[in-house]
Amino acid sequence: MNPQILFNSTLALLTTGLILLFKGIFVLGFVSLIIALGTSIVWLMSGFFEKFEYNPPETDLDNEKDEEGKGVLKPF
Repeated sequence: MNPQILFNSTLALLTTGLILLFKGIFVLGFVSLIIALGTSIVWLMSGFFEKFEYNPPETDLDNEKDEEGKGVLKPF
């Protein structure tokens, strides 16, 4: 996952949980805080270990050269 999405969702869930706790809706507030805690742990793990980041496979572009060794321009 994208670390920015994880960080932003952690902040949003944390803020929502605190607002719900202050309004007196304790069950949803605590559930939101627990989800925010889990999301922040995943965010920290993805930042420290780069475990959840997507690494695209390397593409082999050797066959796209013409006879003179220059690259062939493609429209798309």
